[in-house]
Amino acid sequence: MLDDLVSLALRQFQQDCVKLCEHHYPTVHNRGMRDPHMGKALARRLMRVLEAHDKPATFNLLDDTRPHSQTVYQLQLDGSAIYILAHRLLSGNNACRDALVRDVAWLLNHGITNPAEPGRVIVVSDHWIDRTNASKAVPSWWLGHQPIHADAYRAQGIRLTSATSSLAETIAPLGLTEGRYRIFHPLFRKKDGLPLHKYLLLTATFPLGVEEDNSSL
Repeated sequence: MLDDLVSLALRQFQQDCVKLCEHHYPTVHNRGMRDPHMGKALARRLMRVLEAHDKPATFNLLDDTRPHSQTVYQLQLDGSAIYILAHRLLSGNNACRDALVRDVAWLLNHGITNPAEPGRVIVVSDHWIDRTNASKAVPSWWLGHQPIHADAYRAQGIRLTSATSSLAETIAPLGLTEGRYRIFHPLFRKKDGLPLHKYLLLTATFPLGVEEDNSSL
């Protein structure tokens, strides 16, 4: 049940991204969305979805005094918790990828108050594909394989490259497994209305704790 609601919220979040880009990021393709905007917007969307299904949640911004830290929001439900980590990929290089993994490690080691409590970790990021091979490998690194609609990228002049590693492989030693990795394209081209494949909205969802009865979530 919880996974279904998270999936619904992520699909609806694409509409929020469009509005954010229209009002705050007219040049979104240059840098991407700011982490606080992205994380807070997803947290609010997820709260609305949960409340619509009679699962109210409280909303908290985790207190983190680290310099240059990423934004983490916690949604506390009755008997479960959802953690949202927002970290945009300004570049596709290893330094930016490693920085994301470090923030995931901080969340697991210091941000989660009760590791045994069932719940979810949602990592949300965005990236604008540039001409570098590292950038063109971001979809492969995120998903662990090339997107099934790689031909749609090629049709827009994007020749994806294959990553030598994957996000799943990198974070598995941290204890996050069985993740669901997704790429959305919330923006559309004005000339033909097709999804703009150069802009990536990246999400990864992981289970937390021990769930005795999924229906109770």
